[in-house]
Amino acid sequence: MSAEAVLSGKTLSTRELCDVLVDEVKNGHARLHHPFYLDLYDGKLPLAAIRVWAKEAWGIFAYNVAINTAKLVRCQLSGIHDPEIHKKFVDIIHSEVGYKYFEGSPRPVLGHRALFLRFGESIGIPAKELERCETEEDFLPTTVLARVGWLDIALRSNHILEQVASTNCCNEFSNQLTGGKFFRAFRDHYGLKPHDIEFFAEHGEADTEHSNIGYELVEQFATTNELQIRVLKALRKGLARSRQRMREEGVIWTCYLPTISKNGSRKTSLTSTRLLERISFLFITRIFLS
Repeated sequence: MSAEAVLSGKTLSTRELCDVLVDEVKNGHARLHHPFYLDLYDGKLPLAAIRVWAKEAWGIFAYNVAINTAKLVRCQLSGIHDPEIHKKFVDIIHSEVGYKYFEGSPRPVLGHRALFLRFGESIGIPAKELERCETEEDFLPTTVLARVGWLDIALRSNHILEQVASTNCCNEFSNQLTGGKFFRAFRDHYGLKPHDIEFFAEHGEADTEHSNIGYELVEQFATTNELQIRVLKALRKGLARSRQRMREEGVIWTCYLPTISKNGSRKTSLTSTRLLERISFLFITRIFLS
């Protein structure tokens, strides 16, 4: 069965629907296909480019506790009151905050936020700098759009199935597929120690758990064509967010990489034309989102 069959009114078995969603992610997620990521996995990018990428990626990762907490709320508001399901969302929140802080957790690890800050330090970005970027929202315009977009999905999805389709079935599943790629690339090509890149190892393992709850809920509750269409459209919305995030890599290529010298320092600032384009875009974006 195909996604087009769902959209044309065919009701699939929920297992078939999950297979359709998996194929959509494997065929369409930016982390699996975009040249920037493929070059990163192959060790072809300079470390200076990795720093730029990491700062923008932090703009999304920094929201993970909020986004996952919102799912627990939306679950109940969608009429799902099974405490076993609620507990799975609580477990996800525990992993984001840090299993280390909760008794009976599967692994005594720090939260994803702390692990990413450690990764940032290992490539030359002080934790205080990333936290400043988060506080001041000092990100590229497309990252600002993506941050607003993910919060919109988290807080305004009409049904928990739409919420988990956009996030767990989409991004969390892509993390499961690419966590090892990131880990091996940073270890083998960029010389980072396993301790410094634990974020990517843990993200791959934890997000296997995170993505599972999404597909479990879809398989259990997406039994009508109306719900299946909503789930499919929500997943595609998540894929669109991943591609929107990749537009900042286009900005990296056109605005940043030409100004980075071989030793990683800036040769010059952005050209006045490009700087004006970025300021104009951000200004228009702020008006649109206000």
